[in-house]
Amino acid sequence: MKNNLSTRIISRTFLAVIMLSAFLTPGLLMSPAEAATNLNGRILLQVQANGEAWYVNPLNSSRYYLGRPDDAFNVMRSLGLGVTNSDLEKFKVSAPARLSGRILLQVQDKGQAYYLSPTDLKLYYLGRPTDAFNVMRSLGLGITNADLIKIRIASVGGQIIAPPLPLSPVTTVPTSSVALDTPLTWNFKYGNNNYTVNQNLSSSLYNSYKTSTKVYSYSGATVSDATLREAFYGIFFNVKSGDTSLNDLIAKLKATAEANNWTSDQTLEFTMALVQFIPYDSAKLSEFNNRNNNPYYPYETLYLDKGVCSDKTFLAVALLRKLGYGAAILDFPAANHSAVGIACPTDQSLNGTGYCFGETTNYFPLGIVPPSLSAGQAQVGSEEFDGLFDANHLGAMEIYQKTSGKLYYGVATTRAKVASLKSAKDYLNTQEPVLNSLDAALKVKAAAVSALKAEMDGYLSSGQISQYNAKVGTYNDMVNNYNDDLAVYRTAVDSYNQKANQFNLDVNNFYQK
Repeated sequence: MKNNLSTRIISRTFLAVIMLSAFLTPGLLMSPAEAATNLNGRILLQVQANGEAWYVNPLNSSRYYLGRPDDAFNVMRSLGLGVTNSDLEKFKVSAPARLSGRILLQVQDKGQAYYLSPTDLKLYYLGRPTDAFNVMRSLGLGITNADLIKIRIASVGGQIIAPPLPLSPVTTVPTSSVALDTPLTWNFKYGNNNYTVNQNLSSSLYNSYKTSTKVYSYSGATVSDATLREAFYGIFFNVKSGDTSLNDLIAKLKATAEANNWTSDQTLEFTMALVQFIPYDSAKLSEFNNRNNNPYYPYETLYLDKGVCSDKTFLAVALLRKLGYGAAILDFPAANHSAVGIACPTDQSLNGTGYCFGETTNYFPLGIVPPSLSAGQAQVGSEEFDGLFDANHLGAMEIYQKTSGKLYYGVATTRAKVASLKSAKDYLNTQEPVLNSLDAALKVKAAAVSALKAEMDGYLSSGQISQYNAKVGTYNDMVNNYNDDLAVYRTAVDSYNQKANQFNLDVNNFYQK
């Protein structure tokens, strides 16, 4: 459970920036004029990232992110300078240096756009968005992060537009130093059978993960909280050199699944059960005032054999990806809760998102949303079966770290089981007042029989035999009627008890109590 997971993101300040090792840390920022010297009007390609393209506007020496073809085309046209047809014809022969790097728009025609390259003062027709994008990139100049960061990013419509933040780099531990010196045992239940998985982990790898960065740092652009959280979560899916723990664990789980002739979906459920039965770390939250200020990498969660919702969710997502399933992180900020999203058919998914809910802090069948949380942990024990596939009580949902893959089809079966349990409980609920009514009627009849018996005993003891004999027939009829009703009641009670016992057994099986 996330339990107010503190997204430890350090944002950019004006003079000092804390950077991850993927970036080169600049000194004090240079002025835009100095930084953009000889780069005005150029298309810059970010060679130390993913080749993101930027345009340096000669008018303000600021850079504009070009993004996708349509985005780039719109940005370039928005910065264009209108020129007449006659001027444009002249510029095709000899363009003035004062317009170097500008975008020229043919205002007397259809607004065709041309880029005047600073390198040769030639006009390049931008055409359609894709054509323009290709032209720009073909004329691009490679630039390092260290140099690019010196050029300020321009504001467009009051917003700073920048590419998605890259994930943190992978910190490596030499394979030769990985000694699997710590034996671990995970005990859990699946299908109400007990299972044990043993595996050795490495104390050196654990310490390496433990001391690795759990802070996402960035520089430059102002970006949304969602973008920052996406990048922050990405940190925890980086795997260190020599860490084969997840592959080894999946191999063990698959071996058990194959021995039992389980389906792919059953193997997924088996894997999730292991995660769900890892003990919930309540002490971790209380230590940090109900905030997870020390999120665990999946390796840490396995090694420590404990974690809160975010820790166990990271582990679940990583394992499901190893099984080839699409997975994501489902965040519910209002409830301080997170869970794993499992790719499934849209009509079976949560709010039509294409992801089914997978609780990680306690055992729940996949697709079930826990009705209540206590101290950060989902609570098992409710026998209410309405709204179990509805997460509205947890507040607005946010989805991060989406990956595509196989779909899980087991939720339809879970829905059928819930419907059956609800039907059984509804039946028991309707039978309770029926049995209570029969019981009350029997008590009335028993009281009447007892009263008549007392009256007859009085006649008998006083020697009034004729009065006694006169009541015998009535008494026998009342006793027979009572016994008939008692037999009906006992049959109804036996049926109720059988159904109640089966219901309780089914509930215990459903929640693996």
